[in-house]
Amino acid sequence: MLKFLTLQHLHPIHRPCGSNSTEAHVQTFTRQRMESRDCESPGRTLTHPPAHPSDSLFEGCSWFYALCREYLFRDHTQEIARALFSRDGPAPGTHVLELGCGPGFYACRLSQEYPQIHATGVDLSERLIARAKSRAARRSLGNCTFAHGDVHALPDASNSIDAIVVSRLFLIVQNREAVVKEIFRVLKPGGRCFIAEPTSGFRTRIPLSCMWLLSKLTRTPAGKYRELRQSGVMTAPDFSALIRSQPWGVIDLRYDGWYQYAVCEKALAILPSKVHPDAMQEEQPADWSTV
Repeated sequence: MLKFLTLQHLHPIHRPCGSNSTEAHVQTFTRQRMESRDCESPGRTLTHPPAHPSDSLFEGCSWFYALCREYLFRDHTQEIARALFSRDGPAPGTHVLELGCGPGFYACRLSQEYPQIHATGVDLSERLIARAKSRAARRSLGNCTFAHGDVHALPDASNSIDAIVVSRLFLIVQNREAVVKEIFRVLKPGGRCFIAEPTSGFRTRIPLSCMWLLSKLTRTPAGKYRELRQSGVMTAPDFSALIRSQPWGVIDLRYDGWYQYAVCEKALAILPSKVHPDAMQEEQPADWSTV
């Protein structure tokens, strides 16, 4: 299990609200097994609004993507908690936004572990949003909501969100720079975002390639889907340039064998004329040896 190192040089953005540590909470929580209903196949009952498979692979193959999210993709819950919250956990009323939430994996996990927060998941797929809502309902999570929306143009007001979670999103979005700009816009001064993107092209292409293959078994021609046939894995320089496209107060970039990570904090006061690239923290390889 990987351990994302907390930005020790930053002041916590959330005041303590309990005596138990974040790490103890998350370690207990992540041992819980998933429910099989979280990735139901099309043959099982699942309430969702009508979708248009010809628009997106994630509509026609939502069940397969949910399966991949549960069993194939790495779980970064512990890293997210350490990066975004203080040691004693988030303050009551903390608003966490998960972009490209899919079946609501992180939004539900964080909401269940930290009942004092409110988590919102946003995704462009209506069927994945329906799955996320069903997941939250089965867990009776009143502090977790989901909404259909475009991450390129979020409805949230500027400076309104405490923390943002982004995992594997930049593989599929049309305009990465626009998404990073939206993340920066909606975060409160002092707010943080956690970004995790895969670095292995082969492993990353497997889910999308399988979804394309499954799409050929449907009545809709596969060529009508809007997704690319191959996901776009970023190089380390491209990832660094994307993150640095906004005037963050502090940036922490780290890498391991399969993922590249960014934890960014929005400055309390943005003074563009005084922001200089040399003031940013240089990226460094992740050190997981303390696990």
